Amino acid sequence: MTQPHAASGAFEELHHKVKVLTQEKEPTPTAGTQAVSKEPGLPDAHQTLLEILDRIEAVIYAADLQTRDIIFMNHHMRELFKDDVSSRSYWNAFQDQEDPCVSGCSEPLLDKHGQPQGVRVWEGKTSINNRWFLHHECAVRWVDGRHVRLHVATDISAVKSLQLERIQHETRMRQAQKMEAIGTLAGGIAHDFNNILSAILGYAELALDDANRGRATPDYIRQILRAGHRARDLVHQILTFSRQTETAAKPVQVQPIIKEALKLLRASLPSTIDIQVNTRSQALVLADPIQIHQVIMNLCTNAGHAMRSGGGVLNVLLEEQEIAPGFAHQCAGMPPGSYLKLQVSDTGHGIDPGIIERIFDPYFTTKKMEEGSGMGLAVVQGIVRGCGGAVTVESKAGEGATFTVFLPIMQHGGSEGSGSQKMVPLGCERILFVDDEAPLAELAQEMLSRLGYHVTIRTSSIQALSWFERHPHDFDLVITDLTMPHITGDILSEKVKAIRPEIPIMICTGYSQTIAEDAMNRLGISAVIMKPLIRNNLAAAIRQVLDRVAR
Repeated sequence: MTQPHAASGAFEELHHKVKVLTQEKEPTPTAGTQAVSKEPGLPDAHQTLLEILDRIEAVIYAADLQTRDIIFMNHHMRELFKDDVSSRSYWNAFQDQEDPCVSGCSEPLLDKHGQPQGVRVWEGKTSINNRWFLHHECAVRWVDGRHVRLHVATDISAVKSLQLERIQHETRMRQAQKMEAIGTLAGGIAHDFNNILSAILGYAELALDDANRGRATPDYIRQILRAGHRARDLVHQILTFSRQTETAAKPVQVQPIIKEALKLLRASLPSTIDIQVNTRSQALVLADPIQIHQVIMNLCTNAGHAMRSGGGVLNVLLEEQEIAPGFAHQCAGMPPGSYLKLQVSDTGHGIDPGIIERIFDPYFTTKKMEEGSGMGLAVVQGIVRGCGGAVTVESKAGEGATFTVFLPIMQHGGSEGSGSQKMVPLGCERILFVDDEAPLAELAQEMLSRLGYHVTIRTSSIQALSWFERHPHDFDLVITDLTMPHITGDILSEKVKAIRPEIPIMICTGYSQTIAEDAMNRLGISAVIMKPLIRNNLAAAIRQVLDRVAR
């Protein structure tokens, strides 16, 4: 249940009527009065009031402030609950609880002088019939002179259902649009991978040929490493972009995301489109990096679509802009302050003035059926608004279009390449390394041995667990793959911790959706490291974990 907020005008009016009608003639309080019925002696005003309450399409009841028992309920309440709940407490009638619920008793309705102190409002779901209600309540003087709790509850289940449907629809729309974008980029991804594989295979053949002749060619090895890093980055981009779940908002630098997105997009755009990039800011914004990637891809893909027949220039600009108060009329709801401005413009056919007001509507599109769903701009607007920003468009038919995204700046990032390169940290501890892929386990053993560690490898999680059970104090650290047959890495971690709770454990995974933080804490996992395993990254992570344990 939510916290109380200001009451609606309709309830205030009803409250006033009750107060006027009940105070026209106040009978002497009668001890033990439990209900108000339509007796012949009831004043006309009170009879009229009860008839009015019976005709209102809302749950209305009155309850004793001392006993909390219901002393009156209207016709709609009796029909809705199919039961006579008179003389029952309101939390028992609505929630089937024996003890008071928080919302019903969180604040007194009478002040310290015994006078009513306004109306309380909240939303809540009843466990009796599993429906949502908007509750209004206040203290009023009843016909017998005592103060009672007057409660009006309006059924808002239909509204809540529509809200849930809207959220689910937006989620489906966003995911469908992401999948459409992945399909659009498939050709570019394949092109990039072929180039990467060509470099790896070609230079590996040259290096092997030189090795057979007794010669060493470091330049060839460096080219293989460079291509491998490109492949790793590309896989990371694809996995994070295609995930069904979104990561939490965090400080993110937009500049490198632009570079990554345009690298993917370049191969899928016609060569007649010239991409020009001008990024002047390294500021940070609070956002989901995957969603920022979506925004860039959607805007640039739309720009490319506008120029697909005749070519042109796709211009991407990133700079900072101070928004003055007078700019609010152009971007509704955007307060003054420092913003990161992302601008994507094209020299295509432009947008017809007759449809420019509708381009952000879901499913409105000028594309043919085989060209996409047309949800991209709706997704862009939803993401940008979620970040507290705004998006605008300027266009004239035949003169291209410019989309401008404003995102609130958190702080400024440091300059690229700042800081000196750190040395690879060494160690001498004992490590149990578990991975079902023998080449990866052997590679890790060689890398870590050269760093000074004593490494034992196992390619079976069952064998690894059996070995650890027999030699639990022979290791200072366990590093295990996450996805393995028979016993997965998280289960293996749990079993290892049951044997020796204090030993640190690191998990390796090749998928971008890593273990949640609460699961890491529950399993006692010290760190998660992404595959492919890069020596410097692995060495730094190991040293950080072991040094933390040593302290």
